[in-house]
Amino acid sequence: MKAIILAAGEGARMGPFTVSEPKVMIPVGNRPILEYVVEALVENGIHDLVFVTGYRRERIQSHFEDGRKFHANIEYAVQEKQLGTMHAVWEARGHLQGAFLVVNGSNYVDAQAIADLLNVGTGPALLITESEAQEKYGVVSLSGHYVDKIVEKPRHPEGNLINTGVYAFDASALSLMESLLNEGQYDLPSLVQALAAKNRVRAVRTKGTWLDALYPWDLLKLNSHVLGGIADVQSGTIEKDVTLRGKVAIGEGSRIRSGTYILGPAVIGRGCEIGPNIVIYPSTSIGDNVKVQAFTAIENSILMNDVLVGPHSTIAHSVVGSGVRVASNLMASADRANAHVEGEWHVVDPIGGLVGEDTEIRDGVVIEPGSLVGARCRIGALSRVRGNVPNGTTVM
Repeated sequence: MKAIILAAGEGARMGPFTVSEPKVMIPVGNRPILEYVVEALVENGIHDLVFVTGYRRERIQSHFEDGRKFHANIEYAVQEKQLGTMHAVWEARGHLQGAFLVVNGSNYVDAQAIADLLNVGTGPALLITESEAQEKYGVVSLSGHYVDKIVEKPRHPEGNLINTGVYAFDASALSLMESLLNEGQYDLPSLVQALAAKNRVRAVRTKGTWLDALYPWDLLKLNSHVLGGIADVQSGTIEKDVTLRGKVAIGEGSRIRSGTYILGPAVIGRGCEIGPNIVIYPSTSIGDNVKVQAFTAIENSILMNDVLVGPHSTIAHSVVGSGVRVASNLMASADRANAHVEGEWHVVDPIGGLVGEDTEIRDGVVIEPGSLVGARCRIGALSRVRGNVPNGTTVM
């Protein structure tokens, strides 16, 4: 059996974190989201994978290549225009023979969830789960163990079972796809509805884990989950008087300087310089080639690759993009706050700052909880940032 992994989209709601990367390549636990999807499939014996790529596809191909280092055989198809999920599968039709799975590469899914779908046997099937945010998904109504209908993003949901976007199909689905596409229907829920009308589509409730990241702060939830499974490995240099508690993974070539206290689960990448005298609290991921200077505290946050955090800084419940440079005395503390993304307001509790790639932050800056700073911004000394700062803005 092959699996098609949908990885063509930009992920516009992720704002500044997808300026240079597709959403599937955003790191959580210092690994792209897409890696966890590949791992879940391979653990179930599915090694033949087709990535449907589009936006920034070179980033995906340079990382995964032919899949050998991930114990997979990866082929690539291209969706030039992101018309919809069924259209994406159609673009991969030349790679398909027989039954296949479809998985969204920007959602976290574990091996148990994939196993639950496979264990129902042959025929079309859809993985479902419960959600308290039904209005953001396709809500699934059931007739026994089978799909009755899917209502996309209902204003008044009837039930809390949602479509995870993980499907099992057989080859007969392709001919039905072609007719639906000709009618201007481009999404996989339309295919499921058509199959349900002709035959029966099994709805599979999973005992595994499926997590979505719709918005930047959702990355922290994914990050916290995956860090629960990290190995306690220290490959770098740990100086005298460093305290490590819980599971802490430290990459090759990293140095943890004296007086540093790290409470896991936490992961620190390769080639980092951490400390002296800093505190890292649980559920924190620090990428490769990151430098965190003295008397800084970091809590439940993601720092991507090549970040510099100057001394006397506080970063909590925050996401900091690759290449960000902080001079000193940054205050990005967390609280309940309103965040504005893609024209919608959201109440998030707690949330710190969300800072896009290659932004420069000078001394003594305060980023108010829920603020989103775009990519390649310049934030002047002693500035107070509140709300959203567009990409490329200079704040004085």
